[in-house]
Amino acid sequence: MSLTNAQYNQIMRVYDERRMEDNRNLEMRRSMVYRKLPELKALEDYVRTESLKTFHLMKEGRKEKLSELKASIEKVRQRKRDILSEHGLPEDYLELHYRCPDCKDTGFINGRKCHCFIEMQMKYLYQQSNIDKIVEKQNFDYFDINRYDDQVPILADGRTNRDYMREIHRSLLQWVRDFDKKGGSLMFTGSTGTGKTFLINCVAKALMDSFHSVIYLTSTDLFESFSKAMRKDDEDQQEIQDAILNCDLLVIDDLGTELNNSYTTSKLFYVLNQRMVFHKSVIISTNLSLNMIRDLYTERISSRIISDYYIIPLYGNDQRLY
Repeated sequence: MSLTNAQYNQIMRVYDERRMEDNRNLEMRRSMVYRKLPELKALEDYVRTESLKTFHLMKEGRKEKLSELKASIEKVRQRKRDILSEHGLPEDYLELHYRCPDCKDTGFINGRKCHCFIEMQMKYLYQQSNIDKIVEKQNFDYFDINRYDDQVPILADGRTNRDYMREIHRSLLQWVRDFDKKGGSLMFTGSTGTGKTFLINCVAKALMDSFHSVIYLTSTDLFESFSKAMRKDDEDQQEIQDAILNCDLLVIDDLGTELNNSYTTSKLFYVLNQRMVFHKSVIISTNLSLNMIRDLYTERISSRIISDYYIIPLYGNDQRLY
């Protein structure tokens, strides 16, 4: 999905404003320097007038005259540069200065997004995610395997929580690497403090850094956004609703903490079903067991999760106490 049309247009308006500012700044520099160094204006006027003649000479095929004219223009340009240098000004003082000289503040180079456009796009994707600040500290760089117990076996095969989390960490990194090819959806289950939200943020940050769009919402915020759109309380809600259905990854955190009723159940099925139909990934975190999800949200929803989601149970003590 990357950017919505509104976000793309907003970025292009930034480039429009930059180019207008570039021209305003050039006019200010010209006005100042022409007052102090009137010879420069005369030289610039000469270059402008003579440059127009080159087009006609090219059309007429008068190569010798064209060569002479170009040499004359270059001499005048060099004189301009010498005058600027003599007065302690850079040679390009009377030229446009761009915020990004690579794309000349257009956002594109040969039809491809410039690095400055990509940086701005990244900023919008982070802002859109709702977790742009949180992921500064909650990402794979901060994953510390030593926080997990390595003494008590938690699985029937004797693996400790540290052994298990090492495998989860490795599988999540692979899931991110395979995201464009395989996609898929995840559900983290486990009691409070076992690290569900932290792992979600790790995945979200990694995907946003590879220019995927991520929307992070608690279950309460998810259903409230649909409610607002239906009531038309907020004109931006329709765009948010579109993003919920079309972003590359939708995160629904703390499923089960919202006020549950027939409305939330129907909306949850609608969101999960729509994203499944269009092969869009979802990550859910919940303290609920699959049986509890079935009882709260109907068997139709629980069966969809069981069949379409890779379910990752988390164990151990509350990590937030360490």
